[in-house]
Amino acid sequence: MKRTLCNHCHFPEQTCVCNFLGEPLKNHCKIVVLQHPSEVKVAKNTVRLLSLQLSNIEVVVGESETDFAQVREQLHTSRCALLYPSESAAALSAPTEKVNRPVIETLVVLDGTWKKVHKMLMLNPWLMGLPHVSFTNLPKNQYHIRKAEQAFSLSTLEATAHFLHLYEAASPEPLYRALAGMIEQQTRLMPEHVKQRYLRDE
Repeated sequence: MKRTLCNHCHFPEQTCVCNFLGEPLKNHCKIVVLQHPSEVKVAKNTVRLLSLQLSNIEVVVGESETDFAQVREQLHTSRCALLYPSESAAALSAPTEKVNRPVIETLVVLDGTWKKVHKMLMLNPWLMGLPHVSFTNLPKNQYHIRKAEQAFSLSTLEATAHFLHLYEAASPEPLYRALAGMIEQQTRLMPEHVKQRYLRDE
């Protein structure tokens, strides 16, 4: 039986997150999420929350160069960077004054498991040709309901929120509140022993 979706947040009505959403954050730097197709229907994927809580965001689903041909052309007209922890990445460590930060008009964020992200990078070598940006220090992972593949993993929402906090001095709290709300909604229907398995590290 097909689940009824909320008309606003598009989560199933049983796990609607509308009560946890605030006014969309007016981010100046455009966020472009390249989302692997396998993530689109994942109930716990955080990109949907980002789409609801950011005013300047575009989500493009795909994997190959052909899938991203149009967005690649758009990026040519913008000073853009890829959020990726490569050795050459410019590391952001604290909210910076405009005169001290790299100029980024568009931030490209890859959404998928580490394995899928690696495949996207292999299929799209142009991404490695973009300037890269990463973080000196990571905030604590708050995304307990989806197992992190690496100790330093953050969800797409958390990574984007941290970037906007460091780059635009934007408060990450509205995004974290939406994430906490989604976690609450997803876990409240779980049997207690399953719920504790997810929340034991909080």
